[in-house]
Parts: sequence; structure tokens; C-alpha cells
Amino acid sequence: MLAAFATHESSDTMTQRLDEQELQDACLDLARVVLAAGQPLVSNDILETLADRFHREVADFAPGIARAGRDPNLLTRAVYYLIDAHALPLMGTDMEWFRQALVCLVELAVPGIALSDKGGAFLRDVQLGIEQSLGDLES
Repeated sequence: MLAAFATHESSDTMTQRLDEQELQDACLDLARVVLAAGQPLVSNDILETLADRFHREVADFAPGIARAGRDPNLLTRAVYYLIDAHALPLMGTDMEWFRQALVCLVELAVPGIALSDKGGAFLRDVQLGIEQSLGDLES
């Protein structure tokens, strides 16, 4: 998806701006949400293991985002968006929903493919939804 933005810089140099601690904190918050139902006291080992799995999935996107000239910390914001909008208790340790949602969010934030007129028309719907959501934040 983001491979089209490759440059000659090393991915290590480009991802230095990624705040790993903030991303890890977001992933831990996500793990708490998806493991919350029916288990008021989930062990720290389980929480940390799931948070690490989320972190590994997210961190894989950072080099491509940086190569596209964008702030890789948008990944942390995407995780918080998922917490607010899509993460539900009982999702447990299933990672597939997370992978699919993350791919979609990254593509919206950092487009890496050309869209057809019909596919691109959906972006206007997304734009209206974003404007509405941002308006709700400001009120």
C-alpha cells in the first residue's frame, strides 16, 4: 500500500519521530478495552502480551508513513480512534478486526493508491462525516 512512497532513506532514520512509549500506552489502553468484558481483573501478563501484539502490528506501518512524508505518530491517534469507535469488550485476543481496521484507517490518512471515480466518491462521504465529527468536538 505505502510502498509507492519508497525513498533512499533508511526506515530506522524515518521512524525516529515515532513516540514508541505513546504508541505502547495506546496499545495497552486498547488491550484493556477489548479484554474488559466479564473479566474485571485481567492479568498484567495477558494485557501486556496483547498490547505488544497490537504494537507490532501498528509499528509495521511507521516506515511507509514516514516515507510518505507524514507523521508516523498518526498511528497512535489511529489506535485511540479505534478505541473510541470500534473496540468492544469481548473482542478478546482476535487480531483480524484490528488489522483490517488499521489498514483502512492508514489508507484514508495516507493514501497510497489511486482511486476510481466511483471509489473516490466515497471520500466525499467520509469528508462530510469527518466535518460532522470535528464540529461535535468543537461544540
